[in-house]
Amino acid sequence: MQIEKEINQTVPFKSAYQKLLVNIMYTYNWIVAKQKVFFKTFDLTPKQYNILRILKGAGKPITVITIRKRMLDKMSDTSRIVDRLIKKGLVLKTVSTNDKRRVDISLTQAAEEILTRIEINLSQLENGFKNISEQEALELSALLDKMRP
Repeated sequence: MQIEKEINQTVPFKSAYQKLLVNIMYTYNWIVAKQKVFFKTFDLTPKQYNILRILKGAGKPITVITIRKRMLDKMSDTSRIVDRLIKKGLVLKTVSTNDKRRVDISLTQAAEEILTRIEINLSQLENGFKNISEQEALELSALLDKMRP
């Protein structure tokens, strides 16, 4: 459905760029809503999942500062989210053996198991994009990359 119909727009946009901005904002919120529903079934938020994926991708314990730099949402309170993941038993916080001032974060076995279950079911989340082909998805991704300076 066109963005004008989605938001009940009656007056034309002032420019193609204004329409693009509104469409990106609307689509972002649409995606976040779908993510929240999907990750709730695993007792996670999208930001918690992002941290777990960062830790898995790192392949070794890393600091909260490193996690924060890799987060999709740079404004998130990474320390608070990590603390919640510790309470859930999904990550561990340990003092580095090399530098006592450094605290490393690592995944637990429970986190590895949840990530495996999520990976198996991730197609449910990706089904939201079934209206575009893989080639169109690549083209859209390339355009979004081009848009950012």
